[in-house]
Amino acid sequence: MMRRLIRAAIRNATVTRGEGQSLRIDPVILRAADILPLEEVEVVHHTTGQRALAFAENGEDGEIVVPHARAGDAVSILSWGLLHDGQTLAHRARLVTLDASNRIVALTETDVTDAAPRDTAAER
Repeated sequence: MMRRLIRAAIRNATVTRGEGQSLRIDPVILRAADILPLEEVEVVHHTTGQRALAFAENGEDGEIVVPHARAGDAVSILSWGLLHDGQTLAHRARLVTLDASNRIVALTETDVTDAAPRDTAAER
C-alpha cells in the first residue's frame, strides 16, 4: 500500500505579492525545506482555507509570491511524498516555520511516531 505523507512544510509564510502565474519562494527557505525548484507543492491559505497546487520557483530574498493572494496573507506550503508502508516508520518530515518577515524561526523534523516536532538545530 502507498501512503501520501507530508515530506516538507513551510508554515506561516507571509505573502509579499500576489501576482503572476507561479509560486516564487526565497531560495534559502526552499533549501531549508528541501523543496526543489519546479517541484509541485500545495499552497494552503490560512484565512480562506483555499488550497491550490503550484510549482515552486526560486524568488528573491524574503519573497513569497502567491498567485491569487494578497500581500500580507498567511499561507502554508506543503510538499507531499508517496511512501510504501515499509518506508513510513523511517520517514521524517521537515517543518520550516517563518516569522511575519519570512525569516526562518524554527527548523524541525517530525516522524509518524513523534508526538511533537523535534528541533534539528539542537541535534547539530
